[in-house]
Amino acid sequence: WYQRRVRVLLEESLCEGGGVELWGAHSGGNEYWVSLSRGSGEGKEDLVRVVVKPSMSTVYLGDTQVDGAFEELTKRDTFHMKIVFEGEEAKLVINGEDQGETAKLSFPIGAVSYVLCEGEPWQRVKLPKPRQAFQSYARYPINQLGVGDVITFTGKHRPGLSATSANINIDDHNRILHVAIRPASSVIVLNTMSGGGWMSEIRAPIPQEMVNCGQFDMFVMVNEDALDIEFSPDGDNGNVFLQMSMPHRLPYNKATEIQFVDFNDDFWCELELQDGSLFSKELTH
Repeated sequence: WYQRRVRVLLEESLCEGGGVELWGAHSGGNEYWVSLSRGSGEGKEDLVRVVVKPSMSTVYLGDTQVDGAFEELTKRDTFHMKIVFEGEEAKLVINGEDQGETAKLSFPIGAVSYVLCEGEPWQRVKLPKPRQAFQSYARYPINQLGVGDVITFTGKHRPGLSATSANINIDDHNRILHVAIRPASSVIVLNTMSGGGWMSEIRAPIPQEMVNCGQFDMFVMVNEDALDIEFSPDGDNGNVFLQMSMPHRLPYNKATEIQFVDFNDDFWCELELQDGSLFSKELTH
């Protein structure tokens, strides 16, 4: 499985009587949610949040459990959800049915700056003039890494793309390895995040061979002193055109997941984990 997160920035303020519409396909056991928010990090505030908890067969609008909403959500292959604003409250409409509960808004709706969707089921969001899909994520859990393990990433070089990245994470605040590929700047950047803070970067120019070959493989190899990274044309792995190395700054055996950022750009197309598990596009669909 993978977990998706999409944050969409607003160009135009939300207003009373308006709403946010979402479509999705309920898929089973993992919790998923949508929030309308302002700020980020520790300063993030939610105006209202809708949380679906399949393990409890419940839906929450803010802190209020919405009776009957889970049954309405799951009775079709795909669902249509709408969060509507009336006065200082929000109400929830699913498949055209008002769910009969409201949540008090924690700040004026005009202050909302983005909508955040997290979880696998979300397929589409409709907003008043969305500016851009700022970040999208895909996550894949991994077994404990050991010396000798290799993880293979396959990607398609896209010259006009500003940036995309693949990460090996302990959690969202501790990234053992961050590989940022920035075609527009012609650079590849390695880094580590510890406790939410970035450490020193290791940089290399994007080789012309990567541009020429189109589709490439990136091998991340766990060695005793470092994570060694090799880039080669897909299907011609004996022809290594770039080697980089990231000394161990965090314990590699505590890694829990692979995370792609800005995954909807179609840069990454395949992932092979150290145990042979293979995931390929269309991974975000």
